[in-house]
Amino acid sequence: MKASGWRPGWDGHLLLIYDDEPQRRAGVAAWVRHGLGLESKILYTQPPDDPPDRSLPALLGDDSGVVEAMERGQIQVIEADSSTYDPAFIERLVDGALSEGYPSVRWSGDAYTAWGVIPRSRHEGVERATDELCVSRPFSVLCQYSSRASADAMDFLSRAHGAGLREQRFQAAPVEGGLAVAGELDATNHTILCSLLTAATATSRRDPFVVDLSLVDFLDLPGARALLFGTFDHRSGGGRVLLHAPQPHVAQLIHLLGIDKTEGIDVGEAL
Repeated sequence: MKASGWRPGWDGHLLLIYDDEPQRRAGVAAWVRHGLGLESKILYTQPPDDPPDRSLPALLGDDSGVVEAMERGQIQVIEADSSTYDPAFIERLVDGALSEGYPSVRWSGDAYTAWGVIPRSRHEGVERATDELCVSRPFSVLCQYSSRASADAMDFLSRAHGAGLREQRFQAAPVEGGLAVAGELDATNHTILCSLLTAATATSRRDPFVVDLSLVDFLDLPGARALLFGTFDHRSGGGRVLLHAPQPHVAQLIHLLGIDKTEGIDVGEAL
């Protein structure tokens, strides 16, 4: 398992779910600045007619380091059209940036931007191809989805984003043998958590499947139910699930609800 103090990071094929514009801006800005610290090439897709207050320069502000990165081409804005979402085009730009000497490449854009120029069905194919490219290249992608836009596609999005999820109240990412979550698991995000666990257990060969709860600060009844429902298929097939290292107050709720007595569930340290 990861060391104490670890939090899901900003690398890989990552899903950013936001409720409002300030959340989106904060998430993207943190992701970009992390990339600058890694000396990555940063590509950002936006519509040619994007309002100035939603553009990448406005989002990042007048930070001198950001301004310099844009001037020297380390940060590059890609205007959205149908060709922008051709997997071959994406691969060419990534390989081109790597050939320039950048150690890695990062790309971000909002789902609404994509849907403005290509059908949603085609966009799902782009997401799958992007996930594969994130495995074969030093390439990280932050896909921005509003909570409203993602509600009816969470199962697919959970499967398509191999690096996990960032949301206002919690984060999740794969770890060796399972999935780690951090933050607050409650009624606001139980559906997302359930989908993530369902997708993660479906592709895992690990038994027991580990759900690292060591950095979960709050758990309520809907969040606890998501732990059960999201792992149901794995357990009903004979598998086991280890709820790893919950904090004492979280462990107490798990015990009070009888989750630790549920068939296929263990609670404690890693085996």
